[in-house]
Amino acid sequence: MTTTATKALHREQFPILETGTYLVSHSMGAAPLGAKAALDSYWNDWATDGPEAWERWLPEIGVIADGIGTLIGAPPGSVFLGPNVSVLQAALATSLEFRGERNEVVYEALQFPSLTYVWTEWERYGAKVRVVGSDDGRSIPTERIIESISERTRIAVLSHAYYVSGALADVREIQQHCRKVGALLCVDAYQTTGTYPYDVCQWDLDIVTGGSHKWLLGGPGCGWIYVRPALLEQFRPAVTGWMAHASPFTFEDAPIRYAPSMYRFGTGTPTIPGYLVAKPGHDLIRDVGILRIREHNVRLTTKLADMALERKLSVNSPLDPHKRTGWIGIDFDDSERVCHQLIGERVFVDYRPGCGIRVSPHFYTTDEEIDRFFAVLDRLR
Repeated sequence: MTTTATKALHREQFPILETGTYLVSHSMGAAPLGAKAALDSYWNDWATDGPEAWERWLPEIGVIADGIGTLIGAPPGSVFLGPNVSVLQAALATSLEFRGERNEVVYEALQFPSLTYVWTEWERYGAKVRVVGSDDGRSIPTERIIESISERTRIAVLSHAYYVSGALADVREIQQHCRKVGALLCVDAYQTTGTYPYDVCQWDLDIVTGGSHKWLLGGPGCGWIYVRPALLEQFRPAVTGWMAHASPFTFEDAPIRYAPSMYRFGTGTPTIPGYLVAKPGHDLIRDVGILRIREHNVRLTTKLADMALERKLSVNSPLDPHKRTGWIGIDFDDSERVCHQLIGERVFVDYRPGCGIRVSPHFYTTDEEIDRFFAVLDRLR
């Protein structure tokens, strides 16, 4: 019998579970009913009160940001929102000086491409990009990353887990090294937040970014950034706008007076619908608890890996659950075609080159859904 700690929870909150097998939360979390209610409420506020609705919407930015903070151990006021991680990391980049001897940007070869685009473009402003290579296309030795970060490194931008394999990076050890050599560390935790527990204060992390549309069940449009409070004053983003001003509603002429808070990472008029629709998903994660989510996920990802190996399929994620985030990569000849056919039968997964079919359980996933995935997979293969 399934224990209380590991049974699927809150399935009634996700309509897509009635018509499909949803194993793709690593890419896009299932839409909770609360998100529809939030969108309806947003429209009603807009339709009823027009611009006066801003009086209710603007305070929600801080509420939602602090709500994310509670999931990652961040103190109130140390998290802010943005439309996506690329914009937030670009704003961070504009705060850094690359014209001196400490001008290197270090990122790993397995970094999500969007962020490599952002940071490589800073070479035109004096940055020198150093890419840490991978031998197997799935992981990178911690020692190799550490050896690449030196007194010449301005910032290292690293994934908490690699999107091509789900393998975890040892960001705690890397952060400790960065502190020794005086480099900043920015951790992209998009692949882990909501399914893998971590605490930004206990881990003494400098900067963490993430988004809502994967494990946090928030849909697109609600990225976030955490900055260690002691570092905040040194950041003056050039990607900015009136919402980053210390007094935005005085409409002062340039130059900007930055907000003394995380609001300095604001830009123009905020994407309120994306923020509001994300909050119900965040609330569900908080209600279930990330430790419980992790326990459930480890059990089901282990089952996924074991059943794949029984079929002599390649498993391109770490078999040790302590070394992976919340999904399993399964590969075989013609796996991309089979992935599309699985989706056609409403078994929701995705495919990545070099990885294969990515499959993920969340707290709402049952053992029977794992069994159905393999039953359909066997037939299609």
